[in-house]
Amino acid sequence: MTIDHERHRPKALEQQRRHPGVRPSERRPLQSPTPLTLRPAWLSRAPKNVQFVFFDLETTGGNPSNSEVIEIAAIKERDGQEIGRFQTLVNPRRHIPRPVREITGIDQSMVKDAPVIEDVIDDLLNFIGDSVLVSHGVLNDFSFVAHYARKLRAKELPNFYVCTHLLVSNYLPNVPVKSLSGVANYFGLPVGNAHRAMADAEMTRDVFWEINNVCEKNGFKSVEDLLKIQADNQTLNRLGPGLLSHHVDKAPSTPGLLYLFNSSREVTYMSATPNMRKSLMNVTELSDERDFNRLLVDVTDYKFERTAHFLGALLQEKKELKKLELAVDPRKFEGRADNTIQILIPDDLLEYWENNPSALPFALPHHSQRVMDQGFLLPAAEDAEENSSADKNRLPEHERNQYVYAHLHSQPSENLKVPIRKTKRLVNAVKNPKYKLNRFAEAKKSCVHMGHLIAGTGWFLGPVEQPKLTKRRLDDLITLWPFHDQSLALDQRAELLSHFMCALLGKYDEEIERLVKQKNAVKNIFNPLVRHRLNQKIDLMKALRAEQYALPQQNLPKTGLAVVTNTDTKELDVAVVVHGRIRLQLKLPVEDGDKLRSSRFFTRLMAPYHTELKRDDQCIEFTEDVCNDLELFSHWFSRRRGEGDWVDFALLEPLYNPQVSE
Repeated sequence: MTIDHERHRPKALEQQRRHPGVRPSERRPLQSPTPLTLRPAWLSRAPKNVQFVFFDLETTGGNPSNSEVIEIAAIKERDGQEIGRFQTLVNPRRHIPRPVREITGIDQSMVKDAPVIEDVIDDLLNFIGDSVLVSHGVLNDFSFVAHYARKLRAKELPNFYVCTHLLVSNYLPNVPVKSLSGVANYFGLPVGNAHRAMADAEMTRDVFWEINNVCEKNGFKSVEDLLKIQADNQTLNRLGPGLLSHHVDKAPSTPGLLYLFNSSREVTYMSATPNMRKSLMNVTELSDERDFNRLLVDVTDYKFERTAHFLGALLQEKKELKKLELAVDPRKFEGRADNTIQILIPDDLLEYWENNPSALPFALPHHSQRVMDQGFLLPAAEDAEENSSADKNRLPEHERNQYVYAHLHSQPSENLKVPIRKTKRLVNAVKNPKYKLNRFAEAKKSCVHMGHLIAGTGWFLGPVEQPKLTKRRLDDLITLWPFHDQSLALDQRAELLSHFMCALLGKYDEEIERLVKQKNAVKNIFNPLVRHRLNQKIDLMKALRAEQYALPQQNLPKTGLAVVTNTDTKELDVAVVVHGRIRLQLKLPVEDGDKLRSSRFFTRLMAPYHTELKRDDQCIEFTEDVCNDLELFSHWFSRRRGEGDWVDFALLEPLYNPQVSE
């Protein structure tokens, strides 16, 4: 039941319906009996049951502050039937520009004896009344009428308006010509005396009803649906958010997973949050982001699933995002990876390194490394057949966005499906890539990438406290060692990449030692040019070491244990993190927490990752799953705000003894 259905329920019935003993994750979404006063009731009616005024203005220019109207025409319809017309020429009291005369056919002699706008405005406003105004490019025509109403009669024009041009652009983007006559031709409508006000008003009316027929066939049956498709900023502000603050004032301030539903009961947004009430309050106000506002005005209901902690909410969200295809990805919209940085190896240099493993003093990534089927990680694509049981949480592509699973273990699985009706997603919000997470670089890949991780091979840094300053430092190093410069030989670029990464990771001494050995090699003893060049590199390394140019250790991917108290089950949720990725999740009774201090227990936890533990220069192959895992932990670590204990591997390393017997 949506908020719209609850608008007029008395508060007493609301209190009777509540069950104080039910856990938040099992409650129905909280509803409010307070009516939504910002939206008129007629918005939910079909267009044929609403009064429209189809109008058009001919003007001397596009700006009402320095242009004048020369012709007005309007057609009023109620319940789909014409009930009146308004038409007049207007004396602009100024010269009509030649382009306007050529387009409209209206010259100075035709408006010489016409009334001025002061004599026309009252009749026009009375004719319009409280009708919904419709025009092709209505923002311009509406601005003229609103300007005159404000200037001459000190009135604001409160009417809602519909723009057939915006409807076509947003809902029928394949229409080849989106001018009024072009859209009329597309629908096979007669094109009259275009650019005369009454002919354009008649064409606008016919085009509007054709567009409405298309919308009705696809489930958009109300005036409010049309306004949401139109989705200009002024209309969105007039509609306002679907949820108001008094609808969510009883929401708990606990971590969990938040779902927002639109008028078709489709999940339009889902996000893990450390504070559900705060997140809900954030969606009761429109933002500066138009695409997200389009979702907010269509929100009619919400639900939340409480989790024991924020880390659990993020892990649950990761599973849900595999099932849902959202127009707005919460990871992209919330800018969760803004504090992460990638160092990407160009493809040709990576191929050279693979063919010459000794070209760089780092370990090549294991391209065939299997994703461990432990805890919450799903198997890699190549392992799906071998690990079919672990793949059971994956939905087929054609079933995505059909169901939302509540994951309540206290109920049978068949009762956990929340049915989702046929998708009525707004076209523009889906096609706009602004908030769709794309793991592939849209342009040529930069060797230093800040923000959401993209596919490739290289190194990961994060979370970084000052990412822009860090990126500037990286750009300085790239200027010194341009390993991305394709005009250089590959062996030379590999050498530059080695200098770059050693300086970044603080491995100055190792790199200086390597350069000294190279300088003293037999082949270079009698080559003064090479020795001079190597001496310059050694001096540069020493200068950077003195300036402490390396990134601090806290910027490198974390390895250790995240220990979070689960107050629901009186257990400890322990996550094993290796180089920024949660590789294993387990639960321990609180009374068994001392096991984490046991050398045998800790060694058994970390032993599967023995080859990775001490390689802080580990090169990574950034696949979809790896990117998701790195971003998830980085976001939790930067926003945990006291949730759980983080224990770095360096502190527990004395407990790690690979020789401990099984």
